Amino acid sequence: MDADRIIALICGLVGAFWAFTGWFEYGFWVNKGPGPGFLPVIFGTITCIFCVVRILRADKNAEPVDVRALLPIAAIVAFTVCIYIIGFLASAFLFMVVWLVNQGRYSYKFSAIFAAIVVFCVWGIFEYWLQVPFPTGMIRL
Repeated sequence: MDADRIIALICGLVGAFWAFTGWFEYGFWVNKGPGPGFLPVIFGTITCIFCVVRILRADKNAEPVDVRALLPIAAIVAFTVCIYIIGFLASAFLFMVVWLVNQGRYSYKFSAIFAAIVVFCVWGIFEYWLQVPFPTGMIRL
């Protein structure tokens, strides 16, 4: 499968999620007027239509996509899932360590120390100084 179709498929799934969430969780039409899900349903549906057209009109002679090109998208999805499970700060630390070791080719020791310093600075600025709490996740780290 080529890159155009993969990206169109991912965007179509996001659009379907918007439409589904807007229709079933927020309500499309509430109290004789547009509800909070009105715009997500409209834009999600339009996104799905454009993505189907893009998939059908994709260049058939395009080169196949390198799987490594999708790694940043997979990393962001994994990071987002980890936030809900172990919290933001622990997820940010793990994300930075894994990314620096795998993509930056840094050592584990350097990556862990660098990630700890960055996460500590972010925690100090937002939690301590600005009083903005981070999501703690289900485990509450």
